[in-house]
Amino acid sequence: MDKASIVASPPSPSLSAPDLPEDVFLLILTHLAAWDVVSCQRVSKAWRTAYTKPEYLRIVLQQYPHTREIRDLPPGALHFRSSQGGRVDWQHIVVTVASRHQSFVTGTARTVCRYPMADVEQSGHWFPVGQWRYHESQPGGRLYSQPAAMHPGRTSSGPFLFRPTLWSYDDGLLVYAPAQRSQDDSVPSSPFLTLLDIATGERYPVPFDIRGKIIRNLRLRDRTLVLEWAEKDPYHNLDAVEQVNRHFASCFDISRGKNPQSWAVAWRSEWKMHFLGLPLNSHSRFLSTHNSTHYAVYFWQPNRSMYAGGEEMPIESLGVWDISNPSSYQPSTDPSGKSRPPEKEGPYIVSRFLFTDMDFFGVRQYASVSLMSLSLHSASLSLTVRENVGVAGQGYFDPAERLWCAKTTTFPFLGQGPRLYREWDGTLPPYRGHCSMESAEVEDSERWFVPIMDVIDVDAGVRMSLVETCISSQSVQNQLVIRMRFEAAGQNDGEDVGPGWVTLEDRLTREVGSRGRIAGDERWLIGQNEHMEIVVLNF
Repeated sequence: MDKASIVASPPSPSLSAPDLPEDVFLLILTHLAAWDVVSCQRVSKAWRTAYTKPEYLRIVLQQYPHTREIRDLPPGALHFRSSQGGRVDWQHIVVTVASRHQSFVTGTARTVCRYPMADVEQSGHWFPVGQWRYHESQPGGRLYSQPAAMHPGRTSSGPFLFRPTLWSYDDGLLVYAPAQRSQDDSVPSSPFLTLLDIATGERYPVPFDIRGKIIRNLRLRDRTLVLEWAEKDPYHNLDAVEQVNRHFASCFDISRGKNPQSWAVAWRSEWKMHFLGLPLNSHSRFLSTHNSTHYAVYFWQPNRSMYAGGEEMPIESLGVWDISNPSSYQPSTDPSGKSRPPEKEGPYIVSRFLFTDMDFFGVRQYASVSLMSLSLHSASLSLTVRENVGVAGQGYFDPAERLWCAKTTTFPFLGQGPRLYREWDGTLPPYRGHCSMESAEVEDSERWFVPIMDVIDVDAGVRMSLVETCISSQSVQNQLVIRMRFEAAGQNDGEDVGPGWVTLEDRLTREVGSRGRIAGDERWLIGQNEHMEIVVLNF
């Protein structure tokens, strides 16, 4: 046959993914992650048209039912032919979910926001509650104010005690003292507290006059803000050396403003924390907790008796208040109590437990402090005390063999009822300062990592863990590490996505982990750096 007579057959047209039959294309979609779909949208116009169809995006998002954006959708909105999500911007949701999960997988952040803080401690407006120097969760009970790493030329080392921080986070809202003041500040020379909506960046002033006051602690929980503070001027002399300052707690309600996208901070009430007051020193300590209706505080003070003095037999007490009723009465402006309203018109004491009562329930600390947290359950009118003890002999030679005994005691704070005591109840981090008392339960100990603080977004299945390496070497410095893990939505509960634990970039860890405290949820991670800035990593 003559070669010239051979007619070449026309090439077959190429077939790409969008040209596939829909049933085959849907099978491909079910195996693609959200980030893969976003990448496919960038190939060509035809691919973008195919990979941005709302019904196809809903198929992809069915793999992420635990994410916040999906949980907020109406029921049935993710069905292939659903009519419930007609006004939903599916492309925006896919891009948001994809970017967040990609950040988790790579250990990075989309954006980093920094909020400078006022140096309230230097100006005398903040005197943090003293931290424990001995705690039973540490080997030998002793803590040190120096890094835990062993450095060349250093003769000793010990667990590092992180300094307290003056900010609080809860469900997208942050309360802190900003460095810059607004123009409507009535006291330009004084710091004031601000409520920050992290999602929008909008700030709202907290109506708290700082003049003549020293903040001891603040906490935001259940849309309720509690400020614990003391008067700057002493009220009376405790002895020839020490003076006592009256201590109070102010409560504020956080609610939506007239604009549904804004917030409002409104005064609720004020009450006296301690009937005599406390000296402003590092020896008299208190730990508190609250929810929207109740407040509890534990006091630990050295015994100044000449017969059983010092810290061997401290004075301990525990009180619970009902703070559900608002009241305009301020006991700080009425030292004599002449204008005090009738009982139960405002905050009032529900119960008070002295050291004998605490002995009865088994939660008295004595000098061997193991207290880690308090929590209130208003529905059952119960109070839970959690303690943590390092088991002797465990981890002394090998850090991988360390072991902590977490104990939980629950008892009614009103009425009569049984005490529930649980030993080996979960795993808590060792005490490293008051910030560690806010940690969620940590996972079982892993080799060469000591937990400091964990944050868990239960609904999203996200865990972020601040740990410290514990390598014994003269040439290797122990360092802080933040690890993140995303438990797969759409898979079996507890199953991890991708590589499991992912380590956050070192530069970002230094930004948020320097104070030993982290907060946040699946959307962002919050911490404080060494430059007096609150840092928000947006995922």
